[in-house]
Amino acid sequence: MNEKIVGTLLVVAMCMVCIAPVVAQETPFVINGYVSYANGTACDDPSVNVTNTNTSESWPAKNYSTSNYYRLVLANGTDLNASETLKFEVTSLDGGQSKIVEFKVTQDEVNAGGRFGYNITLSVQGQQMWYFSTDTVTGPTWDGATYNISMTKGVEGGDNKITLAKGERVWIYADQVAESNVSFPVGIWNVSYWVKATNSGDSTKQITTRLQGINATGEKLSLSPYAQGHYNIKSPQNLEEVTESLNPTETFTIPEGGRFAIEVLWADGATGNLEIHCNPSGKHASDVTSPSSDPGYPIPELPTILLFGVGLLVIVGYVELRRKRRE
Repeated sequence: MNEKIVGTLLVVAMCMVCIAPVVAQETPFVINGYVSYANGTACDDPSVNVTNTNTSESWPAKNYSTSNYYRLVLANGTDLNASETLKFEVTSLDGGQSKIVEFKVTQDEVNAGGRFGYNITLSVQGQQMWYFSTDTVTGPTWDGATYNISMTKGVEGGDNKITLAKGERVWIYADQVAESNVSFPVGIWNVSYWVKATNSGDSTKQITTRLQGINATGEKLSLSPYAQGHYNIKSPQNLEEVTESLNPTETFTIPEGGRFAIEVLWADGATGNLEIHCNPSGKHASDVTSPSSDPGYPIPELPTILLFGVGLLVIVGYVELRRKRRE
């Protein structure tokens, strides 16, 4: 009898173990990379602070006084989960250069154990960075583009792509319209994005990159395009990076309600399509960096407005003084 009872209890215990809820095990999520100054040189001993914007929890990354390397180990399932967003606040040791950037954690990264080689290049004061996306634009757009999509300031998108057939063009607009007239002094706009020509016969076919501007009704502005560059495909059917330093020759103004955009035009004589990748795995995100002379788009910062006002007063005073002298 006792043996039967003991046997029954063992069977019940085994059943309970089988149906007990499985507790998910924590796995490490490693983030590492190198921090560089805006000119590309190493930024030793950077401050790197990471925040999960979904939970507001923050962690300082480990760095080294003799190196520009940083490393942070988080726990998947506790510190973060797939689809949550991490915000990086990175500052040089002297505080002279900094950058804030965000990215969304993907399931592939969770499965791989982290995001490795996430290198960050700092910005000098005034520079701003926008990241390519495939999001639909809301607001004014130019009706001459094949596709109109947006780029987001400071926030990296996912590994999405847009595909252009031969002769097609995409306009990638700043995600915010100008809140007042914003004048850009002369300065270099750095554009870096990833492409793949799908046909093996499209070696040397040309991609044209232009800096454009529209007004509040979507009309192209009179001086637009302000600058352009050309790139010839080198390795069809493989990812390759297009880098352009677009250098307008004179000041231009984006009027209130308008916006600037990057145009990408694929060669009319191409055989296959051109894929533009926003954030390919293992690469940096496709982006646009405004010059250090950026007055603070979408609205000029107060010092810029004050300087502009002072300049107008000086001109008015000079004109009035000359008028009085003539009298």
